[in-house]
Amino acid sequence: MNQKKIRLPWRALTSLLLAAVPATVAVGALPTTLGWQAMPNTKIDTVCAATHGFAAVTGVEGCPAILSWSGGVFDTKRDRLIVWGGGHNAYFGNELYAFDLATQQMNRLNDPGLPLNDCNDAIAGGTQPASRHTYDGIEYMANVDRMFVFGGAIACAGGGFGRGTWTFDFATMQWQRMNPAGPIPAPRGDAIAFSAYDPNTGLIFVHDSTNLFSYDFNTNTYRQLTQNGSDVGFHSAATIDPKRRLFVIVGLNSNTNAGQVITYNIAPGSTFQRQTRSTTGGDAIIRSTYPGLDYDPVTDRIVAWNGGNDVLSLNLDSNIWSTTTFAGGPGAASPNQGRGTHGRWRYSAKSGVYVLVNGTSQDTFVFRLTDGAGTGVDNTPPAAPIGFTVR
Repeated sequence: MNQKKIRLPWRALTSLLLAAVPATVAVGALPTTLGWQAMPNTKIDTVCAATHGFAAVTGVEGCPAILSWSGGVFDTKRDRLIVWGGGHNAYFGNELYAFDLATQQMNRLNDPGLPLNDCNDAIAGGTQPASRHTYDGIEYMANVDRMFVFGGAIACAGGGFGRGTWTFDFATMQWQRMNPAGPIPAPRGDAIAFSAYDPNTGLIFVHDSTNLFSYDFNTNTYRQLTQNGSDVGFHSAATIDPKRRLFVIVGLNSNTNAGQVITYNIAPGSTFQRQTRSTTGGDAIIRSTYPGLDYDPVTDRIVAWNGGNDVLSLNLDSNIWSTTTFAGGPGAASPNQGRGTHGRWRYSAKSGVYVLVNGTSQDTFVFRLTDGAGTGVDNTPPAAPIGFTVR
């Protein structure tokens, strides 16, 4: 029996295809409106290794524990947020996940390393780091296209901590154990540290419980920069203001139960004196545990989120926080209360949005603070911030 073929004009076919696309997100484009936007079909759960062929890494909590006290880095070369975590007895997979801003897709970049090695810093025959709560100890090094990892709470049935330094090469998709020279940062037994990448020097700055260090990948060397006597606690997070050349720590001091904003001058010739700043309007962030924060080159602010619809911005010249509010936010920070946002809140200079991975069963969120599609790094702030609702 002959079948009649129906040929549609190209314009008609294109119209039909576009009609099938949700109106909220254009094909191949991020939302251009200010505020929050959940990106459809971008849950880590849909690609989680534990439920997609690697049951051995499930642990006692499974996929949600990938984000337990764990952070992320922003791969500026490929415009994507990388998430890595797990650890203790909650989750044993050390695979990486990435939300790609160009495709708006969540991908698992690799498979978990096997065999596992319980309570050891290394697995897979010593070639890969064990899964861990990464806290604020991971960063993307744009100068060498690698992810830096220090310390963390390693996968261990009885609970364990490590002080190893690893890097992940995105070009070769390979891990490398660094075994660096110099004095190694020495957090309390929990090996929780705050770190940030300095685009001016290519150095990683790492703060343990007491002191500030720098790490130089090219020489594979740590350098201790301070001899402080007091402990800053471990409920904070860090970023770098590259314009003012400041290393900035924000969050609750676990020893004093007080909010803190601490800065170090990291410019050439600095003596790296610790400065504790008195700021106003920021209690929602500085009294929270493990906030997400990043430097915004357009508004020239440190911008932070740790739950709800509000995004807070710190002016380091006036020490005043301002609050921007848009409906439709992700809700509480992390479905597991108290486990923090860490580095899973990052700014994309290329796309002009913040990216947030908040829970494995939640879609990835983007947040647009200012108008514009994103044109790369610009350290000159606008005359007046655009699109702010300040209170």
